[in-house]
Amino acid sequence: MKQLPIYGINAFLESGMVHSFYANELKTHLESHRFVNTPHKHSTFITVLFTAGKGLHNIDFNTYDVRAGSVFLLTPGQVHSWELSEDVQGYVFFHTQAFYNDVYLTRKLDHFPFFYLQTNYPVIYLEAQEVLRFETLFKEIFEEHQGNLPYKYAQLVSLIDMVYIQLARLYKEESLKVNNQHGHYARTKQLEKLIDTHYKTKKLPNEYADLMHMTTRHLNRICQETLHQTTGDLILKRVMIEAQRMLIYNDLTVSAVADELGYDDYSYFIRLFKKYVGESPKKFQQRITRLASQ
Repeated sequence: MKQLPIYGINAFLESGMVHSFYANELKTHLESHRFVNTPHKHSTFITVLFTAGKGLHNIDFNTYDVRAGSVFLLTPGQVHSWELSEDVQGYVFFHTQAFYNDVYLTRKLDHFPFFYLQTNYPVIYLEAQEVLRFETLFKEIFEEHQGNLPYKYAQLVSLIDMVYIQLARLYKEESLKVNNQHGHYARTKQLEKLIDTHYKTKKLPNEYADLMHMTTRHLNRICQETLHQTTGDLILKRVMIEAQRMLIYNDLTVSAVADELGYDDYSYFIRLFKKYVGESPKKFQQRITRLASQ
């Protein structure tokens, strides 16, 4: 079975270097690592600021415009690739979860709205007056990473924290409401992690409610109040993202994907997929493969 490449930070550093952080000017990064132009995953959190140029950024089968002032924020495991103009400029940094979470006792990466769920909207489009402010911050992060001054690690984490706080203030998605629902926030995060672990074997809301020691109705109410989706919607979304990834990047047949995802009833899987995606698995696989070869 073909496997999609998963890149850690070491893929972008010189041989023998082991770090939990990487930063670069975007143009240099793209020219030095051309493998990032084809679909792949990362095992790290990624933040990219575009200050010039344009293009398209494909993230888990959704396409987003790239333009000056775009900030993309990706969580580990998301599949992405892009088509960019030659004149792109900006900055990029990657880091592990521990790089940030081991520093702060009460604030964690998934407290920020853009990292709250893997399926969150992954881009913020800055207003013209905001681009210069963020460009200054990203440039300082890059220069700090290049240097070797005392307290380098502490300074990097501090600068990145500032970037995330400023971006969280600009983030306009519904997930911002989670900040005022601390109990629900913790429960939905717990549910997301459980779904991510068990989505191949557990498809029913009551199975997750049992794992969380609550009624199915109560869990569903939490999901609807916090995320405006049912528990079943969250389970299906995770399964369908994986189904699309496997159909395209693992080069599997539809029946093999259904089997891998725990569906004994092949025709039921096809009906679910068609309802969620809008076309049959086979048509989806053929269409995306055809587009990729053009």
